[in-house]
Amino acid sequence: MKVARSFAYAILFFCFVVKLTIPLSAASDPSNIEARLAALENRFVNMQSEYERQIADLNARIEKLQGQPSSSREDSEEDELSALRRAAVAETQSADINASEKSGDDERRFIAGDLSKQAENPEISIVGDFVYRLQSIDGNRNNSDAMLRNLGIHYETYLDPYTKFKGAVPVKEDISNIGEAYITRYGLTPNLNLTLGKFRQQFGIVHRWHMAGLDQSEFPLAMRRVLGDGGLCQNGVSFDWNLGSTGKTTQELTMQLTESTNQRLFAGNTRGMPSLLLHFRSFRDIDVNTYQELGLTALAGVNDQWSISQAGVVSTIDETRPVYGFGLDFTHLWEPADNMRYRNFMWRTEFYGAKKEILVPDSGDRGSIMAWGGYTNFQWKLDRQLESGVRIDYFEPDSKKYAAVPGLALAPLAVVADSPSEWQLCPYITWHQTPWVKYRLEFNYKSGNNMGPDERRLMLQCIWSAGPHKHDRY
Repeated sequence: MKVARSFAYAILFFCFVVKLTIPLSAASDPSNIEARLAALENRFVNMQSEYERQIADLNARIEKLQGQPSSSREDSEEDELSALRRAAVAETQSADINASEKSGDDERRFIAGDLSKQAENPEISIVGDFVYRLQSIDGNRNNSDAMLRNLGIHYETYLDPYTKFKGAVPVKEDISNIGEAYITRYGLTPNLNLTLGKFRQQFGIVHRWHMAGLDQSEFPLAMRRVLGDGGLCQNGVSFDWNLGSTGKTTQELTMQLTESTNQRLFAGNTRGMPSLLLHFRSFRDIDVNTYQELGLTALAGVNDQWSISQAGVVSTIDETRPVYGFGLDFTHLWEPADNMRYRNFMWRTEFYGAKKEILVPDSGDRGSIMAWGGYTNFQWKLDRQLESGVRIDYFEPDSKKYAAVPGLALAPLAVVADSPSEWQLCPYITWHQTPWVKYRLEFNYKSGNNMGPDERRLMLQCIWSAGPHKHDRY
């Protein structure tokens, strides 16, 4: 047989190698060599005999199995299956008996998997925002300043599988307050989420973000003039509907009912009447590399108390007058799918407006003021860490001769000057050192017509984040 022949050759080769490795001292003794060879031959003969015996035994077993009838093999297999079934039934009955014996509450154990007390703690991030400014303002002696604008403490955690909590506490050098604190109940219905608490409202796009998440150092000029420096950050309830998709387009609707505490729009709201905000947005994928978003915003509220100054006498009149806000936003983003970390182009434009029905402060007659403005922003990603852009702002308040009458704060929505307007140019470049640290160099030039002195500012900004959230835009 081939196997036996190969085995014999292997033994002879082994003997040859052993012979070559015999020390020279032993090779010099012929009797010693002959004795070793005789011993190896005896071992080879014994191994060959044992090998032949095993081969014969295996052949005999194979012949026995081949001669066994198929019915007997099937019976044997069936007996084994029956035995396994009986054992399984017995094990199941034993488990049922044990479970019934341990059905008391004292025998139950509840295991929470990997959820330990430490895992229940919220995620906490610290976000720092530092700005150094060199400035030249007509009629102003102050040429520079440096400030830690904000040290934001951000909290985030799931309260249960359906509810998430988010909070933000801005800490400044002279004051600290609650920036945002709200919970969101996801899946209230299949397409509806519910948010309760204090939150920045969805008036356009960038109004919802925190300052550390902006593409520039400050919010757009028109947004700050119309909605106030702090914007619309109020307590209330928000409903977010996913309206579904049509082709490549998806629509969403947000409805927010909040208290009216914004001093720019609702300074005369003394009865606690809430304001209502509606925001509709549509997302559309133009192709694999291009995306567009269109949004519309409507805001409605009231003021109910007015100070009227006539002949040097100030009186208070109660009368409910409406306030309206409106907004439009559009974003176009080109980002190549195969190179999105290194190249993109973004164009974003937003418009803001407000109309307040008032009682004229020097006569008590009914009147109205209207202010509006907007911005357009172009931004390019130059490589993975570097991006640059430019933003152009414009704002136009109303012109009213009674805007300077004490007792009613109309500025900056209305001013006394004729044909007032202001604009601002903001080129910038941002270097992302890492996802946790970024630097920005920005130049702002603001000018206008009958709206104060011209301003020129060169700003170096550093934003850092210690924690898991980085510079989240929420």
